[in-house]
Amino acid sequence: MNAVLQTTGWPRDRGFVARHALAQLLLWSAFYYLLPAILPRLLAETGWSAVTVSAAMTAGFVLWALLSPLAGHVVDRGRAAQAMRLAGVLGAGLLLAAALAQDMRVAGAALVLLGGPMAMTLYDPCFSVMIRRYGAGARGAITAVTLVAGFATLLTFPLVAVLDAAGAGWRGTMILFAAAALLGVALLPREAAAARRTAQPQPQPPVAGTGRAVALGTAFALIMFGHALLLFQLPVQLMRATGEDAALLLPMVLGPAQIAGRLAWEAARSRLRLERAAPGLFALMLLPPVLLLLVDGLAAALAALVIQGAGYGVHTILRPLLAAHWLPAAGFARRLGVIAMIGLLMMAVAPLAGAWIAAGYGFGGLLGLVLLADLAGLTLLLGLVAAARRGAWA
Repeated sequence: MNAVLQTTGWPRDRGFVARHALAQLLLWSAFYYLLPAILPRLLAETGWSAVTVSAAMTAGFVLWALLSPLAGHVVDRGRAAQAMRLAGVLGAGLLLAAALAQDMRVAGAALVLLGGPMAMTLYDPCFSVMIRRYGAGARGAITAVTLVAGFATLLTFPLVAVLDAAGAGWRGTMILFAAAALLGVALLPREAAAARRTAQPQPQPPVAGTGRAVALGTAFALIMFGHALLLFQLPVQLMRATGEDAALLLPMVLGPAQIAGRLAWEAARSRLRLERAAPGLFALMLLPPVLLLLVDGLAAALAALVIQGAGYGVHTILRPLLAAHWLPAAGFARRLGVIAMIGLLMMAVAPLAGAWIAAGYGFGGLLGLVLLADLAGLTLLLGLVAAARRGAWA
């Protein structure tokens, strides 16, 4: 255990958490979920290459991953509030540039560069701020943030559909979401000077905790990899197997399931130890691929996705909390950025890996890959728990 979580109590300034939560809801909607929601209309109205636009979005996600440690370093230096605002404004500007672009190269460049604002605004910098500010009380704060931000899918996709029906087009829709991002920036609270001083860690050798950060990041990244495989490939594979178009709608349950999982965590978190809860969660993530391997039909797929979504929703909370529990306080946000980078890179390669495995080995091969990834993540996490109990940290 380390000093990051030694202080106690979710504080009285709940408005600070509420403003961050609402800002995360708007920023996730504008910078992340807008892209898949708007893609069909964008392609239909412009005639641009689907491969080229998707490649630009993927490159943006990779940039997000690579810049995450740098974003964490900014948080460690006590500059989170200023940097998050600046990144949010920059992201809104990039959405506006993409919306006004008449050339695919300009729009594509804007979508690639959007990865920078994503790295500095979405989840992990916010989580680091909460952990630095509240210590052990960050459990409740992080849960509250993810509960509110979990509604981003339910906000984005219906709103895009309404705007499309109203004739806004993809350009008008993107401009509106750029405005929503600016509203999110306006909601971000300012940090007092005392809080900024508290956020600056004491000097410590930079190598301390790096090995365990990479190992922990890899364990969670394997779960994220399996989740992305199911998200991108399961609907298509089920539609091919059953011939039912309803299979394409199944991922819609993931958002509500994540919220349900987080509510369950909130109800039980005071009775759960992190080093027991995390392996239990990883074991739960084995159930969806096993269920899909053993039982056919859309009902089984729906049940599997509900379990997957609920588990993944809790995973989002446990990742920063377990990191704070195990990693040194000095340079914590940068290490959390490293953990995020590993997971994001694994998620970025999952669609291609899933398509390749499904093409060569079928639906069973895809589910086997998900199961192997989840098992590897659980095995690695159990090794980390054992090392923590022995005090044998790298």
